[in-house]
Amino acid sequence: MERGEINGVPVWLKVTDLTGNERTIVKEAPGVDGAVIEVQGQAPQRYRLEFMLIQDGEWITSDAETATLELRSMLLSGGPFTVSIPTLGELTDLWLAEAYSIKFYDETRLTISEGSIALIEGQPYIILSDDAVSNVESAIGALSAAVGRDFARRAPAAGFDDGPVLTLDAFGEWLSDTQALISSAFEPVNDFSSDIQTLRGNLQSLLSTPGDFASRAMATAVGVLSLVPSLSAQGSQQNGSAAVQDFSNDKPAIVLVEALGTGAGFDDDVPTPQGETLGNDASEEDLEELDQIESARTTALAAVLVGNCLAITSTNFATVDSVLAVSEALEPAFERLFALGGLDYQVYAQARALRAATRKVLSDQAAGLPRLRRFVCQRDTDVLDILPDLYDLVSEDQVQAAVDSLTALNQLYDPMDIRRGTELRYLDPVNA
Repeated sequence: MERGEINGVPVWLKVTDLTGNERTIVKEAPGVDGAVIEVQGQAPQRYRLEFMLIQDGEWITSDAETATLELRSMLLSGGPFTVSIPTLGELTDLWLAEAYSIKFYDETRLTISEGSIALIEGQPYIILSDDAVSNVESAIGALSAAVGRDFARRAPAAGFDDGPVLTLDAFGEWLSDTQALISSAFEPVNDFSSDIQTLRGNLQSLLSTPGDFASRAMATAVGVLSLVPSLSAQGSQQNGSAAVQDFSNDKPAIVLVEALGTGAGFDDDVPTPQGETLGNDASEEDLEELDQIESARTTALAAVLVGNCLAITSTNFATVDSVLAVSEALEPAFERLFALGGLDYQVYAQARALRAATRKVLSDQAAGLPRLRRFVCQRDTDVLDILPDLYDLVSEDQVQAAVDSLTALNQLYDPMDIRRGTELRYLDPVNA
């Protein structure tokens, strides 16, 4: 690896893959052997980058935590990136092409040790307006419509086989589990219990009108997750979410990360379809059922994403750490959708727009949030004595806000008696 930079952040860097092939379309005619291949011009240049912040026990920068936060914030926004490396010079106008992979040196502080990202030349997203929330809502509407059309188009005239029914029932189970997760965080009545029961109990009859079923699936997912923003107002100074400002107690972030994680693998417990198991030896009937299953997976995953992304637009997160955790949890669900076989182009395009718009919403919110940091006291001290080590405060109001924040975050029984070795959490900048 060479010493390089990603948007000015020093890293050890290696370019592992370069591609810039021609873009082609294969056209086949029924009953005719062979195909016509049309060249559509040069595809954008793609780069596979591997980077490290620590190598053989040596950090490339003394301020590793700041470098880590900057890198994670860059990945959150999706671009643009400028990569500088001696062997290639400076590469500009690069954007995230697919989900990134990172490893943490310190899980408690989410300090990156290394990672891998795929970048593509030029902005790959659909052009969006400046209003990120409106973009999310527009993309949700367009994606829901595209999924409904696609699901209806691919529905068999004779009715769905067992495979797609089991897949959609697994989606219904995800809805139930997610509702239980939200209800365990606080106690308001969730009016969507009957909707989930209807979806699961009448699955076979609802599938007789596939387009309507897809719309109902989207609406139910949105309804179940609509309570997530309310979680930010729950709790006390000791165990609440926004009051404590810690991701481990930030209820909306925890629920969304869990819902996205289980949603990406909603059908993990469903038996593997015979068409996937047999591969090239699969019969025509197996392949037809597999196509139905992929259509059902598309509908379910789109509903998972629609529900979570809409909840994100109205959720008040506690810190930058919370926003980054939710952003990183989004990627596996989107990548699972994009990897499905026979994915309709309009579904793909609108899902890409939804991902871009949701990233922008998260990025905009992160820009105005504090970061949760940690400080270890090197001496017996008190809260006023350590303030100069943490902040550059100029007014009495700022001092009082800092004292109140430190006391609440760390549940200090006696702020004037803090022992040596105590680890304190503090917000940077402090919330006034």
